[in-house]
Amino acid sequence: MNRHELQQLKMAWLAAEETGDNQAQLAILRDHPEAQDALIDFIAAYHITAPGGQEESSLLPLTQRAAATALNRVFGSEEQLEVATLRELRTKKGLNMVQAARGLRLGVDVWKKFEEGLIDLASLSERQVQRLASFFQVNAAQFGSLLTNSQPAFTLNRRQTAGAAQESQQAPQKQSFAEAIEKSNMSPADKKEWLG
Repeated sequence: MNRHELQQLKMAWLAAEETGDNQAQLAILRDHPEAQDALIDFIAAYHITAPGGQEESSLLPLTQRAAATALNRVFGSEEQLEVATLRELRTKKGLNMVQAARGLRLGVDVWKKFEEGLIDLASLSERQVQRLASFFQVNAAQFGSLLTNSQPAFTLNRRQTAGAAQESQQAPQKQSFAEAIEKSNMSPADKKEWLG
């Protein structure tokens, strides 16, 4: 079942919900067994996020983000990203560098290399890219594009000589994801989880 057909089923279920037609809701589930798992997730998210007398303005920001995430997962999102780099994406998600690294079970040094564009996209497996992308709730292509756009932030040290400053402004060499993990101080279990 394609995404458009699933969206149509969700909308039909919502219409039946609004009219109170339980038989139509059951018929939708019964007549489309291939979509039952997705529909059940949708129905659960609908009931969880339905207002239960609590004013939305009193929701904690964390709860609002969780609700938005649930709706995004249920309905999917084709929206364009409003960010250009991984650093901007992390910031938009309200995470600092340590939180992002911990959430991904990566070393902060490895995540910093991602944000600086020092990890070669070609060195990542499809599974690894998908895991990184799903953490930030973007698709794999979007994550790859953000990694490609990420560049190291150049800083100037005013105490350096002109020659040393010129050398330090040369673009750092990219490395493979496996090499970055091997050089990291991550736990052996986390290294194995990413490289295994």
